[in-house]
Amino acid sequence: MLLYYYERKGLLILLILISCLIILPRQLRLKKQKVFVLVPPTEIPDSLYQDRPVLKADPLELNTADSSALIAIRGIGPYYASRILRYRERLGGFYAVRQLKEIKMTYFNVDSAAHLFTVNPQLIRKKDLNSMSFKEVLRHPYLDYEEVKLIFNAKNKYKKISFDTLQQRKILPAYKLKKIKPYFR
Repeated sequence: MLLYYYERKGLLILLILISCLIILPRQLRLKKQKVFVLVPPTEIPDSLYQDRPVLKADPLELNTADSSALIAIRGIGPYYASRILRYRERLGGFYAVRQLKEIKMTYFNVDSAAHLFTVNPQLIRKKDLNSMSFKEVLRHPYLDYEEVKLIFNAKNKYKKISFDTLQQRKILPAYKLKKIKPYFR
């Protein structure tokens, strides 16, 4: 005898598996199957959309949006909405949509969602440097401790300080002045 009983049984199982994995799928593929083809939206007749209401969302104004409006945007949950609102409060308002990138939202791509937002820079709350304390100015996200120290040293030296004074006396670098210009008088 060439093969034992268990060897013959194993070969039979192997042949069955090979036929199921190789031969049967080929036989099934030869039959003509219906194919699902995606059609570009430009080729879809308008009659298909007559019964459906078209929802076109207006862009969301970042300086007036509340958390429920932010959560309605896909990709922004309660956590990101609260971070956006806290950052807006610290800034005094947004002057450009790209400022959302400064929040560092890992799971929300600001570049691809920029069309969902608008910004009205006139809604920014400008603050007066003379009436603000050291801590209040330090709380602004664009200024660090050393820069706030420079501002308050100039405030002590010139008695009154404004954004124009910072610019004329070159107390802060030009790129920093450009960044904080919308926020201070």
